[in-house]
Amino acid sequence: MARQPKWVATLLACVALAVGFALLAQWQVSRAVIEASVEAVDSETMVPLESILEPMTAQQLSDGGRRVSFDGSLDGRFVLISGKVLDGVEGQWLVANVMSSGSCLPVVFGWLPANASVDSIPASDEVTSWWGRLVPSDDVLASDFQDPGRTVVAAADLVNVWECESIFDGYVISDEISLDIPDLVIVESRPPVPQTVLNWLNVFYALEWMAFGGFALYFWYRLVKDAVERELEAAAEAQP
Repeated sequence: MARQPKWVATLLACVALAVGFALLAQWQVSRAVIEASVEAVDSETMVPLESILEPMTAQQLSDGGRRVSFDGSLDGRFVLISGKVLDGVEGQWLVANVMSSGSCLPVVFGWLPANASVDSIPASDEVTSWWGRLVPSDDVLASDFQDPGRTVVAAADLVNVWECESIFDGYVISDEISLDIPDLVIVESRPPVPQTVLNWLNVFYALEWMAFGGFALYFWYRLVKDAVERELEAAAEAQP
């Protein structure tokens, strides 16, 4: 049945239709790539912290990695974050609480060797100006619960540890050593890598065109199959 001229012609027409759909799908994919936008944020121009982030509000993804300035005072509360590697050596971060505008702000003041211990840091009511790079808060569930210490800098954790009434959703990696602690090394913070946003609507349209192409071939198959079934039924009815 499929070799009959009309069905061969129908097949060629369906193939041509499927090829057209495939070309449209290719065009949609090319448009998705061409229209992919790169979200570039000026992360190196320093801005006041509270101009982009308020206490107890979610940090925007586009603000992660921006250099910020802030005023605050050390209240003596701190934590050590283990599992931090510097130049191939595993150590820990010293994260101290800076009271800024009446809210807790975790600040990474430096890296320490794994065997270093810190009993206390100086506390003062004197307001000091600091600057550094703002980093989104870590997910508290990403912590290594097998580790006896802390492995993430999570605002959801520190708000309870430091008994804060309010806290900033994120932490700042300080650009300078502000604490007189032996072996404390500054933590290098790098600018964020621009993120490319793909146009997923064009990708969805491309998948639709591919589905249409497959349906065109399936449509020819169903036509031939129906013709065969009708011929068999007619032959069966013609028998005495």
